[in-house]
Amino acid sequence: MALNLAGGRVVTEAQCVCYARWHARPWGGYSPTRTAARYIVRLAMRAAGGEVVVWLAVLICVTASASIHHSRVITPDNIFSSGHLFYRRLLLDAQSASLYVGANGHLFKLWAYNINDTTTDNLYAHTELSVSRTDADECRQGGHEECVNGVRLMFLKEGRQTLLVCSSNAMKPQLRELDALTLRERSSPENVIGVCSPDPNLNTTATLVEWGNPDDIPAIYSGIRTGLSLDNHLIYRPPLVLNNKEVHSSMRTVYTDSKWLNEPQFVASLSVGGYVYFFLREVAVERENCGRIVYSRVARLCKKDVGGKNVLRQVWTSFVKARLNCSISSQFPLYFDQIQSVQRVDVRMDTLFYATLTTADITFGGSAVCVFSLNAINQLLDQGMFTEQSAVGGSWTTTPPEKVPPHRPGTCVPNSAAIADGELHFSKSHLLMAEAVSAGPPLLTLAQELFTHIAVDVLPAVNVIFVYSHNTRKIFKLLHWEGAVGSESRLLASYELEGTQSAFAMALLPNEFLYLSDAKMVSQYLLSQCALYTTCAHCAVDPYCSWSSARSLCFKRNAAHSSAVGWVSAAPGETPKCITEVRRNLVRAYPGDAVHLSCETSSPLWTFNGHHVLASAHKYFTTLGGLVLLNVSGAESGVYECSFSGEPLVVHEVVVDESECAQPTSLAQFQSVYREWCRKLASYKDSANKWQIWYDRNVSTSKKHF
Repeated sequence: MALNLAGGRVVTEAQCVCYARWHARPWGGYSPTRTAARYIVRLAMRAAGGEVVVWLAVLICVTASASIHHSRVITPDNIFSSGHLFYRRLLLDAQSASLYVGANGHLFKLWAYNINDTTTDNLYAHTELSVSRTDADECRQGGHEECVNGVRLMFLKEGRQTLLVCSSNAMKPQLRELDALTLRERSSPENVIGVCSPDPNLNTTATLVEWGNPDDIPAIYSGIRTGLSLDNHLIYRPPLVLNNKEVHSSMRTVYTDSKWLNEPQFVASLSVGGYVYFFLREVAVERENCGRIVYSRVARLCKKDVGGKNVLRQVWTSFVKARLNCSISSQFPLYFDQIQSVQRVDVRMDTLFYATLTTADITFGGSAVCVFSLNAINQLLDQGMFTEQSAVGGSWTTTPPEKVPPHRPGTCVPNSAAIADGELHFSKSHLLMAEAVSAGPPLLTLAQELFTHIAVDVLPAVNVIFVYSHNTRKIFKLLHWEGAVGSESRLLASYELEGTQSAFAMALLPNEFLYLSDAKMVSQYLLSQCALYTTCAHCAVDPYCSWSSARSLCFKRNAAHSSAVGWVSAAPGETPKCITEVRRNLVRAYPGDAVHLSCETSSPLWTFNGHHVLASAHKYFTTLGGLVLLNVSGAESGVYECSFSGEPLVVHEVVVDESECAQPTSLAQFQSVYREWCRKLASYKDSANKWQIWYDRNVSTSKKHF
């Protein structure tokens, strides 16, 4: 079994296994056993059909180890815990510096600057969410595991004065209004259906829309599962009530038709303008003839939608959806098809949706960060081609433009009940766009990481993205900005979180703190972490930090640093004016060796004898900075320089000793000659075996003729 790499180079399973094991060692920690490495490589080769391009081989054989050992361990600045309560929900109000924490049977309001301060008046509040004995008994008799009142949703409304909370209430969800400052109840709880999930393990979503609905009546839009067996998948809006009178009926998708939603896992819901957007992943109905394939989707509907008069009665008439494409382009593209989290960021003339997505195939276990544009989404939904299925089980084809009626599916109208029945029949069967919404190149891709949460801090010239990895419990910090030639990104750092469990939720206080909640506690971390940087080049490009030349230390940046003498800081894409000492190494190697040249930074620039180094069949870049040279020869002898933001960090002088015929004078040289001798001996043995087989066959044939 072998990998056929770009450029015609063939890498055998054994070579890839040896390389995977070798590559892990320079980080001084985990080095996979040969058996484990061989298992991973074989899975990768099978999944790739025996052929992959260079970046995929690097993703499997390099990233898997390189991404593990470059993180810095950080501990929380503050911790809040009131016991093992499963702190599943976080809601941050930056205006009041309040962090609302929803747990099983409890709701807390914490001070965002110090979540451990539970004694100061007006900064801390707590209320208990109890369950009646009758409801708890019925829940247990029904065989349910969680028969408490767990918080599922939290929204601030009415100018942030009221906190709206939906909780599970022993499998009988309740909605209640609380004073946002004191957490005292403003009204009695009411039982609701289709707003929040009673089961904490279901992937559901909801958003509160206070304006833009019919008659401007506030409403919650939810992506939910209902029914006794929870097999009804819906995007739902409850009846709109004004002065205790139902003014508009409830609205939903058609849960009996998989073309609407096919086993969806809801991720996020957001209100923008006259629409509500839902981000989800679902089984792709258009690929049902090819097996079970999951795609990421964005769905859109109009807030003013009240359904049709006869057709699509109490059903969305404006529902349309499209695939989200986050992938690495190549001869064999790698798709990140399973969306996990979304963060909205409003920018000038557009809205961006930062998302984390993972690969569908757990063989590779990769994740990516992609960004989708609201303008691009709306353009596709408003002007793109639809796809249709002519018969059940038939193929999907693009709908000819001339078949689209005057009322285009997905268009908002003042009164959807006035849309003609014929046009609604077309809308009912034309929900999916033929093309996908493209995100462009991913901002970050890493193997063996499962990105499940994302938060974005919007600074004047750059967006700082924080991504949480569920399986390794790490935080990745990266930058995204608009450069002179388009969008640019850079991975700044990764942090290992000490003493935490898998996170349920993540929240961010702009320019200050990051919060993570798990089963036992809520943790608070500084966004900056400047003290961890040990070099000027790394410190100065972090928008939270500045480098003190006098003290050779990194501190949190303030406005005065930009003009003060002795402080170094840089804008995104700029080269910091650091005065650095370049570390120099001499690396000796022998023909056929593999050489790892370290450079402890992300996104460096490598040069060889003054020329840029490009990836090839013999040269690979590790995810976090290093350069690997395979099967070296005398041509690889020379000076390799690693620089970051224009500043040289390390210089490796590589010397490949090609004196094969000379008597070995060192242990390393003897081992190199011995390896080459073993390779030649194995080749001779193979040739001798083939000759012996040929000889035996010919002798046997000759005897039969006589």
